[in-house]
Amino acid sequence: MNALSAYLDRVDPDRVFLQRFLLLSLFLCLPLSLAAPVEWGWENGVVENVQVVVLLAGLFFAFQAWRHGPKGDAATLALCLLPVWLLLTGRELSWGSVFLDPLGFGPDGPIYSSRVLPYRPLVPPLAGLMLLGSLYLAWRQRLHRFVLHLVASGRFPWMSIVLVLGAALGSTAGEGHLPAFAQHLLDHSLVLEEMSEAVGYLAMVVGQGIVLRYRAPAKAPVHATEAETEAEAAISTEVKARADAGTETVG
Repeated sequence: MNALSAYLDRVDPDRVFLQRFLLLSLFLCLPLSLAAPVEWGWENGVVENVQVVVLLAGLFFAFQAWRHGPKGDAATLALCLLPVWLLLTGRELSWGSVFLDPLGFGPDGPIYSSRVLPYRPLVPPLAGLMLLGSLYLAWRQRLHRFVLHLVASGRFPWMSIVLVLGAALGSTAGEGHLPAFAQHLLDHSLVLEEMSEAVGYLAMVVGQGIVLRYRAPAKAPVHATEAETEAEAAISTEVKARADAGTETVG
């Protein structure tokens, strides 16, 4: 557990305040995008760099939960999430092309393309292998049971899911992909798109924190269960023997 998580566990154990703050932030994305400089929404701009920091934070917290947290389903889930954070970070960095000079400038700012990278053809197969590895590990460890326990306990981060969906909607609106009847309400806005994505990534980090803090009920050891069964059988046999002995005495 890191210092930030320990502090939040004291002041906001269920992350309710934090999720409400993110909900407010999501609603503020539109007015803030109208006031912020257009350059903030550019590729490799201010907001996109904030997104990368948030994604790296999610990666760091998942690594901490896996390596230094209590061993169990939560730690295994954290391990399964590591490739997801890595791939999201790589995607926002255009797989490394943002560290090179832009290919040019267009209406939406500098243009970066991962096609100039010599290793770019390896990205899809490696990403697929990483995700398949996570899915296989989750299936092998039966992590769906952990998630079902989480839902049944009422601790599943539904609010974070709603925030991620709302952020996706805001990002779509910022890209200009609106129904014909609503296109006149909002112009294409890169800043709104990037701000919405940043809030969505923050919601993912918060949701991950809620999930990885949950501890499913401990399973009873097999040998303990067998011992209890044998004890119950012995008691039942003794009671029956006493009953038979009492019947014979009466007779």
